[in-house]
Amino acid sequence: MTTYIIIAAMVLIITFLYLNPKGGGQSFNNLTVNNLIPLMKNNDTILIDVRTQNEINQGIIGIPKEIELGPSMNKKLSSLDRNKKYVVYCRSGVRSAMASKMMVKMGFVDVNNLLGGYNAWNQR
Repeated sequence: MTTYIIIAAMVLIITFLYLNPKGGGQSFNNLTVNNLIPLMKNNDTILIDVRTQNEINQGIIGIPKEIELGPSMNKKLSSLDRNKKYVVYCRSGVRSAMASKMMVKMGFVDVNNLLGGYNAWNQR
């Protein structure tokens, strides 16, 4: 039952992201692993890992904020400073792109998606 609720919530979030015209044309940036490495040396860059806890247990990049893509994501994101620089990642870059789009719609000004996600990081 809980699984069905989570899936339904994910469908609603995805539908909202792709059908809602808000956002003023702003978008997020896509970064490669090579682009990320120098940003990680900057203490002003905040990493956000949107993977599940099982995926996170397999390894992380840097010291990320763990905010799984799902129903509680909006609430967790709302406590963050919208003017900071964020790099969002997941396993392959798909969920982090959805989360990045959500962040832009919420008013975050410097959002970056890691292309290829954790998989690309492991292959560097």
